[in-house]
Amino acid sequence: KEHADKFGYLLVQNYEGRIVPINTQALDVLRKLYKRDKFKGTDGKYLTAEQWFLSINTDTPSWTMVPLIKVDAKGGEELLRKTKADEDGYTSLMNLFPSDGSGNLTYILDADYNTAFRKKPAEQSEYDKQIIKLNERVQIFNEFFSGQFMRIVPVKNDPNHTWHSWLDQKMEPDMESQKVMGPYFAEALQAQKTGDWSKADAELKKLSDYQQKWAKAVVPSETKVNLEVFINKADINFKLLIFYTIIGGLLLILGFVELFKPNKTLNRIIKGIIYVGIAGYVAHFLGLIARWYISGHAPWSNGYEAIIFISWVGISAGLMFYFGFGKPSLGKKTLDSTVKPVKKGNTSNALIPAAGFMVAVIMMGFAHGGSALDPQITPLVPVLKSYWLIVHVAIIVSSYGFFALSMIIAVISLVFYIISDKNLFKVHNDSTLKELAIVSEMSLTIGLFALTVGNFLGGIWANESWGRYWSWDPKETWAFISIMVYAFVLHMRLVPGLRSRWAFHVATMFAFCSMVMTYFGVNYYLSGLHSYAAGDPVPVPAWVYIGLATMFTLALVSYFKFVALKKK
Repeated sequence: KEHADKFGYLLVQNYEGRIVPINTQALDVLRKLYKRDKFKGTDGKYLTAEQWFLSINTDTPSWTMVPLIKVDAKGGEELLRKTKADEDGYTSLMNLFPSDGSGNLTYILDADYNTAFRKKPAEQSEYDKQIIKLNERVQIFNEFFSGQFMRIVPVKNDPNHTWHSWLDQKMEPDMESQKVMGPYFAEALQAQKTGDWSKADAELKKLSDYQQKWAKAVVPSETKVNLEVFINKADINFKLLIFYTIIGGLLLILGFVELFKPNKTLNRIIKGIIYVGIAGYVAHFLGLIARWYISGHAPWSNGYEAIIFISWVGISAGLMFYFGFGKPSLGKKTLDSTVKPVKKGNTSNALIPAAGFMVAVIMMGFAHGGSALDPQITPLVPVLKSYWLIVHVAIIVSSYGFFALSMIIAVISLVFYIISDKNLFKVHNDSTLKELAIVSEMSLTIGLFALTVGNFLGGIWANESWGRYWSWDPKETWAFISIMVYAFVLHMRLVPGLRSRWAFHVATMFAFCSMVMTYFGVNYYLSGLHSYAAGDPVPVPAWVYIGLATMFTLALVSYFKFVALKKK
């Protein structure tokens, strides 16, 4: 393990051409193959990603017999049976390529894969999808035989800064690279037998020095490499997801308890939890800065990064309204036209920061959940190599955090109507509920302003990149639709029949669907310059139907309770 840790700092050129520490490469490949960050042996002991990566690259044939390839249970019992997966859902490469008796190896899922691949995405069953994903993992494993994950030798004086393994780009033996990396692998193999890693350490140092000498123009600094390895090992975003779940859950529960039985001790506990949450919020911010420093570009250039940034903005909005605004009045044109101006100051409403932390829980839960996005740091595509990435995308994505905060506040308010009785409603209708509505409206205002400005700035960037300001691209169109939706929600207060808080919260809750469509739906259902759709839409995921059903149920039940409370 000690040597593997040192090995993790050696540099390698990945598929995108980025120079990364072996630690990053090992984690990326292990996650794709094994779906975990560590490998669990049959003896119950764990190998770190670096230990596993060094072992499989020095003895690939032995690893073909190890249950390493993940077979998702979603494919059903038939897939698990065909692949001879173990109780944890793993199979070996040799299970997938059994011998026919004459020495020929046959891929047992070849016919199933061809059938699944020919189907349109909308026609593919869950079995077909898992067959395709399993085939991708098989292809990844096969790359070990050609050394494509071990491109650790810089080609001398190459203007394109290409790195090779023991094979070159044409899959031909590279004798120069073999001379450089061969001594290290020889000593690593010998050390596995003797347990003496001193010579392997020395050869590793020589290999690292060779990289620094012949690729000094592209190798990252030692500080950057150390930071990337630290970020990988810390896995801060996943830990923050757990942390925010605890903080947000406690604040929600205690916030509702405080409404029923307020006391000073409970209020102090709530404030203490908020300050503990701020510590995680600061770590979250530092993680974003570290990712920016490592990648060399703003940390909102792909789906995973954008969601992590939206999470941070959501918490920022909740804390901002909790500490900065107190109980302000927006004047006669607010939802509550009878509100009189009150002195600004810190609010005691714990539900506001709780809503901010719950934004992060939902967003980061999506990033790390069943449809987990790839946390891998990727290089920018040419069109994104612009200062507009910082300006336009940051402003647009920030608006999502404010809209999400309003959506969570809406859910909290509707739940309050459902669980409230007439006495509790009477006490909090002109205080807590009014404050939540005003904060939600302020959040929507900021979000709408940011989305609108961001859309105009996007037009300027589009003119620079593509020679036109607007082309009714799906992303542009849905951003415009979202602007109209939220503009309507903010102007509902001017329509007498739509002025109630219940109507406002329900509209706010459903309005967020337009943001989900703008951010996720366009990417996968509508092809355009801003999206990744291939043309054939994929089936609508189950969480969409579950979410809509939940919102309709919440709106309907809260309506009858709200009407009854108003009458009483």
